[in-house]
Amino acid sequence: RNSPGHLPRSSPDQSAQGSTGSKQKKDYFSSATNAKLIYLLSEWEEPEIVKGNNSNVSVHDLVQFRKAVSYMDDKYRFSHAFGPAKTRVLCVESAQKVYDRLMLSAEQDSPTLPFSVFAVLAMDANGELVESKMKSLIRLLRPDRNGSLMKLDFVKSIDAVYKQLRLLRASIANSAQIDLAFERIVNFLFYFFVVVIALAIVGINIWTPFLSINAFVLTFSILYKDAASKYFEGLLLIFNRRPYDIGDRIATSAPMKDTSGDGSSTWFVDKVTLFTTTVRFATTNEVATYSNGSLAPLRIINANRSPKAIREIRRMLQFSCRLIA
Repeated sequence: RNSPGHLPRSSPDQSAQGSTGSKQKKDYFSSATNAKLIYLLSEWEEPEIVKGNNSNVSVHDLVQFRKAVSYMDDKYRFSHAFGPAKTRVLCVESAQKVYDRLMLSAEQDSPTLPFSVFAVLAMDANGELVESKMKSLIRLLRPDRNGSLMKLDFVKSIDAVYKQLRLLRASIANSAQIDLAFERIVNFLFYFFVVVIALAIVGINIWTPFLSINAFVLTFSILYKDAASKYFEGLLLIFNRRPYDIGDRIATSAPMKDTSGDGSSTWFVDKVTLFTTTVRFATTNEVATYSNGSLAPLRIINANRSPKAIREIRRMLQFSCRLIA
């Protein structure tokens, strides 16, 4: 019995339940407060920490890379079950056929394809869903809030993957051409010095002919010094800075002037060589060519490498209201 003036003692189960409830409430308010604080803070991107590059490439890696590139050139880029995808038209047609085949597994009354059909792709060997794979599928296919996918959205998703694949293949081919051109320059310089050293070892005096044409070479060096300087600046732009790739959307401006807050007129990069860069105006599809040396001193804004860029758009809105006394 409880004596007068004394509170009844709580049982251990009641005290445990009370402590658990207070802990849950504390965790809830703590998480809500943290979420609110993070929302109030300004956005910030983590700095990129560049680690040492591993240049030890094995023969197996090279074989895998060549095999992957060969798949990009194949007629059935997305497997034989998907269908031919040699061109964009064939890819769109195959995507529509795949969607129609997947609709056979959906309910008869459903006008759209449920996203649960693709959940099998996100399962591991034990039949459990992998969260990272599921998020990748959602980012790729973009289903609506009801978890369904229309044919147009499905075809758009496949078309976006096709475009990225073709841009990657064009970038690889363009990089191979640039490497080949640079290799020719290095080979020319190498064999030139090899011939000079071989003639010097044999005992042939090679400096007399050079001295005889020294005035001729000096005249041409004065004429082409600016062009040679621009050429080497372009080489440094392509091999060292690498401010863009094929398919990137870029804009150029003077480095000593601030860019406009309303955004910049952009160009798509179509082709890159050691000497020039071919671009296409995003608004009118006009094609232009820059020399790489002329782009070297400019500020190059890459929209593809600026995923969190902010653009201010001002609009005038007209409205009327009536005051009631």
